[in-house]
Formats: sequence, structure tokens, C-alpha cells
Amino acid sequence: MRLSHFLPLLFSLATRALPSPNLSFHTIPLSSSLVPRTSTEPTALSILLTIAPSSTTCSSAPVPSECSTAANAAPYLISAMSAYNVTYPSELSALLSLVAYETANFQYNTNHFPAPGRPGQGTRNMQMAQYNLLYARSIPELTDSVNAITTSDSVDGLSDDELNAIRAVVLPDAYSWGSAAWFLTTQCGQDVRTALQAGGESGWEGYLGCVGTQATDDRKEVWERANQAFGITSS
Repeated sequence: MRLSHFLPLLFSLATRALPSPNLSFHTIPLSSSLVPRTSTEPTALSILLTIAPSSTTCSSAPVPSECSTAANAAPYLISAMSAYNVTYPSELSALLSLVAYETANFQYNTNHFPAPGRPGQGTRNMQMAQYNLLYARSIPELTDSVNAITTSDSVDGLSDDELNAIRAVVLPDAYSWGSAAWFLTTQCGQDVRTALQAGGESGWEGYLGCVGTQATDDRKEVWERANQAFGITSS
């Protein structure tokens, strides 16, 4: 069942204002209280901490400049899911578990493995350079920045420095946290979304296939935590 109010209800983080100026994504009104409106209503923060338990702090992050806490991430994720109309609980669970897994609980914003990392790969869903180019081109205010690097819609023939420069354009919080929602809604077919919205493990596996990976025990563990956070029974 689709619950159009589910996203703003559950993603009500206690913040007075978004922590970045000039956000591109539409902002859902946020709760003004640090506590849920009812004793059983989870907040965005509690949802993200269930999915990524170590994201309370960045004190021991291997790359401190890339690390984000759940409290910092939540407003951007709210905005992104609203902007791309990702409102089904099963979709939210799949996307947030992917982001948590790919970033090691929000610690990374670029690929580092194997060292020194794959040129151009990054944002919070760790998408490849080609997708970062397409993503950047989809955001009007980034057009000039991207065109200063390349006027092409393909990364073929670009140097590592150019790939990294394109990635840098979409690394700020205002864009990086939106990449997973953008990818699902623009790069995956409607059949993938329909199956994912229906819920269940097969729909989740289909989404991973669209992303270019497959289910593993460690990915499933994070996904099951996300399902728990949203009150979804895995099947």
C-alpha cells in the first residue's frame, strides 16, 4: 500500500533549518520537536540510526571530511525522497540500506577501494562516473560547472582528473544525498520500481540488479535493519 503521508510523517527530523544554503531539492516541512508526536512514531534520526547504527558520530572516521552523521544526513534525504517522489516504504528501505552499505554507515562520499579508489566514482550511493555526469546534467544549476569540464554526455575518453572533477560537482550534501533517489527514478525501469514497491526480497534483488550489484549476506543484513526501521516484514 502506498502511503503518501508516510515519508513526511516518519522523516520528521528535529531541526530548525536545513544545514546547507540553496538546496536544490524541495523541502518537506520538518518537525520542530526532538521527540515524535506520539510514543510509537519514529523520527528520521531513529530510522537512520537503526539502519546505520554507528552514524551517531564521525569521531573515528577514516576520512573525516567525507563522513556524515545521521543527524546531518536526514534533512537532505527527506528533501531528495520528496523531490523524486520516492514514498513507498519498501523503496525507502531499499534506497537507504544501499546508501548505508555503500558508504559504510555514511563514512564515505567517494570510492576508496582498492586504494586509491576508482576515478569518478562516488556520491552517497557510490555510483560510477558516467552516472555522476548524467546526474549532474539533470540539475540545472550545475550546467555551467559540468560544461567547464566536458560538453559531452559520456565520460568516454575523459582523464581521471576530469572524472574526479565531475564527481566533485555532485559531492556537496545538497546533491550527494539525492543520487540514490535520482538513480532509481531515472535509470531503473518501471518494472523494477513496481516490483520494489510491491515489497519482498525479489523486488529488492531486482533493484540491486538495476544498480549493478547483487544480494549478499552483508547487504541483506543492512536491508533487514531498514525493513525493521520502517515496520516492514521481509518476505
